[in-house]
Amino acid sequence: MKRVIVISVFLVTLISMAMLPLNSFAAEKTDSLALPVESRLALNYLCNSDSVILSAVLSIKKGDFTLALENAQIAFSASNGETNLSLGKFSTTQEGIATCRVAISNFPADKEGLVSYSATFIGTDKYPWAEASVVAKPAKIKLLFNVEDSLRILKVTATQENEKGEAVAIPNETVIIYIPRLFSLLKIGEIALDETGVGTLEFPKEIVGDSLGNLVVIAKIEEHDKFGFLQGQNTINWGVPKQYYQAEIPSRELWTPIAPMWMIITLLVMLAGVWAHYMYAVYELIMIKRLSKKDCKRQITMRDFGK
Repeated sequence: MKRVIVISVFLVTLISMAMLPLNSFAAEKTDSLALPVESRLALNYLCNSDSVILSAVLSIKKGDFTLALENAQIAFSASNGETNLSLGKFSTTQEGIATCRVAISNFPADKEGLVSYSATFIGTDKYPWAEASVVAKPAKIKLLFNVEDSLRILKVTATQENEKGEAVAIPNETVIIYIPRLFSLLKIGEIALDETGVGTLEFPKEIVGDSLGNLVVIAKIEEHDKFGFLQGQNTINWGVPKQYYQAEIPSRELWTPIAPMWMIITLLVMLAGVWAHYMYAVYELIMIKRLSKKDCKRQITMRDFGK
């Protein structure tokens, strides 16, 4: 009877211990289902010389997890507070990014020329609505190249439109000059604009371009309170032409992938000696077997002759 009671208690304990992880998993699952879902939308603005690029990044946050939402519809628009202009709807990529690129035209602007750009995620049954906006004034940066007394001079001009639609200077701003490289932008200098919105920089001479020496030069005004991210670019053949050489065949050295010839010959001789010893051992075994058979036959013959 005591044995039955002990076994019963042991089984009940095992079942209880097995049910604990299930209960905790069910509780965690219930808690995760009860967590609110939050849609997060960020809007990035970039103004080129001929277009405005709006990039919206949509993500979904649930508890401690944040994931990008793919194939979501993002609606872009421009407004001055009274008039709203739709710029179209675009789907998000696998990274949750939707990009809208529109030519600079008659955007609805306020008295100061500021335009309010917005991106809206309408939401679904699972994910709530979200919106992001940015306010900026369209402007332009132009890059001109000139050679003065054997010096290569880069001239940058930054302009904006006034209330009459006329181009006026952007004074006393800092423009950063970049050249695209393989994985990032290479900063080559900064230009301080004067009162007329013009600045110059002596262009360096030892930058490698493509096979023809062409370089893409980018001028940026970054994180400005009024203009946001402003960018202009141009191409010039002031780079050092990139030359492509056929890869050299590595020489036979100890540190190269191809071994020296003396090492190969030495290895072959050593392997040949090892295999020769194996063959000689096999030959000796065969000869020992044959000689033993002959000795047996001889002994049998002598025994029969003695009889």
